[in-house]
Amino acid sequence: MNMKADLDKKFELPASLRWLSAILGALVTGGVLLALVGANPVTAYIEMVQGTFGSLFDLSLVLTEMVPLVIIGLGLLIAFRARIWNIGAEGQYMFGALLGGAFALHAPLGTPFLAVPAVLVVGACAGALWGLLVALARVRWQVNEVISSLLLNYVAIFVFAYAVRKPLRDPGGFKPTSERIPDQFELADFPVDEIRVHIGIILALLLVPVVGFLVNRSPFGLRATMFGMNPEAAQAAGVNTSRMTVRIMLLSGAFAGLAGIVQVLGSEFRLSNNLATGYGFTAIVVALISRLRPVGVVIAAALLGALTLGGDVIQRTQQVPRVLTMVIQAIFVLFLLLADRRKGEQ
Repeated sequence: MNMKADLDKKFELPASLRWLSAILGALVTGGVLLALVGANPVTAYIEMVQGTFGSLFDLSLVLTEMVPLVIIGLGLLIAFRARIWNIGAEGQYMFGALLGGAFALHAPLGTPFLAVPAVLVVGACAGALWGLLVALARVRWQVNEVISSLLLNYVAIFVFAYAVRKPLRDPGGFKPTSERIPDQFELADFPVDEIRVHIGIILALLLVPVVGFLVNRSPFGLRATMFGMNPEAAQAAGVNTSRMTVRIMLLSGAFAGLAGIVQVLGSEFRLSNNLATGYGFTAIVVALISRLRPVGVVIAAALLGALTLGGDVIQRTQQVPRVLTMVIQAIFVLFLLLADRRKGEQ
């Protein structure tokens, strides 16, 4: 066994070469698939890059796509470090958007300085509440959080769909959407004319060092890491495991709920089923690719955001099927995860 481990270590590629090999492997595999459907792989890849980073407007679209992925990914990072597998970020995101959006539609707050922080807090609290249900099911009845959080996604999505069709529906509209939120609740655009992205990107980036301090420097983060590595040892060291589970799920859910209401205030401006775009599920991949590091979450969110928008570009220009663009995204993610597998085993 020792000889095998020594040989594996001797012939293991450096991290930089592993990542480069993964990217090249994904490009080649995706190129083969593009060629099979009649597209020119080289042209398609060039158009993907130009369509995502070719202008400040294109970059703005990537940044806008990154906002919910970064915020949710940071919340999932907290949970995954403690080995609490929160698969319910999509539901927490939707519930935060629903209650936060309902508050924005009916709260008599006339100034943005009060209105925006208040509605952000409501959205975060709503997501935390949805995450609390998962924690209570695990603590009180030993229900696996993967199952409970996954099933609660669908509950939140169906409750949201009912709300925009019935109680919150715009009485003057024909589609199942709410009225537009009042102007004082909208997030302002970034103060640079060429960049069309709301200031939610600033909030997302400011949360990165906050989460970094929380998980790496604070007593809470150290106890959460200990809890994830060995719950029995953590409990023997004085960590209340039930309380830790509840706190972690509250935090993780709050981040997802915050992302939901930020999406409403910054991009959609109303409650509609367009919010159910799978950000909560994609953010799981973001957290995993980041190797549970806050800065890595930003990089992973940028990569997946660019791949998503690049896929839309070649769908229009190369008539590539939508399903194939999603497969290409999955291939890139899979190769990157495989490149990190050896490191994760050590």
